[in-house]
Amino acid sequence: MTADFIGIDFGTSNCAVAAWVNNEPTLIAVDENSDNPFKIRSAIYLAHNQTGSVSSNAKANEQTLNDMLSSGEILFGEQGFNAFLLTPDEGRYVNSPKNFLGAKIPKRLLDNFETLVVRFLSYLKQCAEKQLNLTINKAVIARPVNYHSTMGELGNQQAEALMLRAATKAGFSQVEFIHEPLAAAYHFEQKIKQPTKSMIVDLGGGTSDVTFCLLSEDKANNLDRDADIYATKGIRQGGIVSDKDLASGIVSPLFGRGGRTKDGRAIPNMLYFGAYAIDNMPEMSDFYAPARAKAIKDYIAASTDPVPLTRLQSVQQGRLTHQMMHAIELAKIDLSDKPQAELSLTFIEQALEVNIQRDQVLLTMNNWLEKMFIMIDETIEEAQENPEIIYLTGGMGLSPLVQQALATRYPEVKITVADAFSSVVLGALLKAKRLYA
Repeated sequence: MTADFIGIDFGTSNCAVAAWVNNEPTLIAVDENSDNPFKIRSAIYLAHNQTGSVSSNAKANEQTLNDMLSSGEILFGEQGFNAFLLTPDEGRYVNSPKNFLGAKIPKRLLDNFETLVVRFLSYLKQCAEKQLNLTINKAVIARPVNYHSTMGELGNQQAEALMLRAATKAGFSQVEFIHEPLAAAYHFEQKIKQPTKSMIVDLGGGTSDVTFCLLSEDKANNLDRDADIYATKGIRQGGIVSDKDLASGIVSPLFGRGGRTKDGRAIPNMLYFGAYAIDNMPEMSDFYAPARAKAIKDYIAASTDPVPLTRLQSVQQGRLTHQMMHAIELAKIDLSDKPQAELSLTFIEQALEVNIQRDQVLLTMNNWLEKMFIMIDETIEEAQENPEIIYLTGGMGLSPLVQQALATRYPEVKITVADAFSSVVLGALLKAKRLYA
């Protein structure tokens, strides 16, 4: 028997879907172009769908996001990302629409992001219905404790309301939400044999969340668990901010940062503003704007060493920010089991590579790690309890640097690493089962 409900992890970096089939949780294939078909990159490429191709950045910028949503082809996940790599100037690439849902942006732009979410949720729903051969109309969607926003709780309310409207437009008649770390806790609880004070730390691409709760086999099927939740907190920073710090600290010198002009002036930091901002569309738009192109050109002419700045010019003119940040992410992943890795930037300049040491990466992560520790310490203080176990999930939870930092900071607490890409969605499915079965 297949149930008509699903769990959805609508993540910053990846999305996943799970269904209840023959009394077992089942992951849904959502991206046949991915190495792991059960997760899909949280990315959309809006390709132009007009007579004749769009061959210049200027023409691409003339067409608004709204126009492209109504007239262009939409490609999801790896297919969209690969299309963007081939033709970055012939469409619009949106990396992680989730990051913008709680943002203080004009309503017309927020409406566009709502449409993007409708299309993405519709795609995920269709994947489930195709695999299950069943109409799905109920869902539990995992959400961060705090969305990526500068508006605090108002941003959270805006984002959840948008998600609810989008899910309804996508065809779901019943929708509930669950905090991502609590969803992971529900999944972890299936393996608990005795009551355990558990700290679930969910380290994603755009947010870092923690839920401190009592997990128990006896209560695993209860719907009301409020009394078992000691404290929940979240910050609007995750793996992406670490990648940006890595780019700023290690890659920027290759692009001229720290250099000087012929008359002794420092190359200004403003030249690089937005160069790595894949999570901030206004900043990235500023980087790609004609004014920035002119500023880079002027400093190339004035610089004592123009070659590094010509690399920055290549990134700006070729709209290569996403490719560069993707290369940095791959190098960081490579460092998970190696002391050093080569960061290849040959798409910017032939033979351009830089050796990265794991210790260098740790230095660029320190700021984010300290904020994570503050979040955890505040949760423990609020709970007035000490955790017996830290359950680590999310993409950044796979990093040995993060695991070692947690082990050093909390030496008395056992640390268990979860499946980074399925624990949240399977936990959302468990709540869906308790609600709808």
